[in-house]
Amino acid sequence: MQVTIDGLKICLARSGDGSWHAISDVCTHEEYSLSEGDIWGNHVECALHGSRFNLVTGEPDQLPARTPVRVYQVEVRGGSVFVKM
Repeated sequence: MQVTIDGLKICLARSGDGSWHAISDVCTHEEYSLSEGDIWGNHVECALHGSRFNLVTGEPDQLPARTPVRVYQVEVRGGSVFVKM
């Protein structure tokens, strides 16, 4: 899901193990919204060209993207998800 914090678009995603992750919502290949993609374990796949990014490290694990996305720290408290900017 896409959230906007301080004007930045963030992809907030729940991985296969139930953990919450926050990364930049902009694919580094063609600037498409990663929130539109699918979650595969600890990865999000861009719906435009299939680049796959690790939700923990931000590193691209599948071409065509070569540049990592920014990762933000997440904290879950009392059922709410907080993203540290």
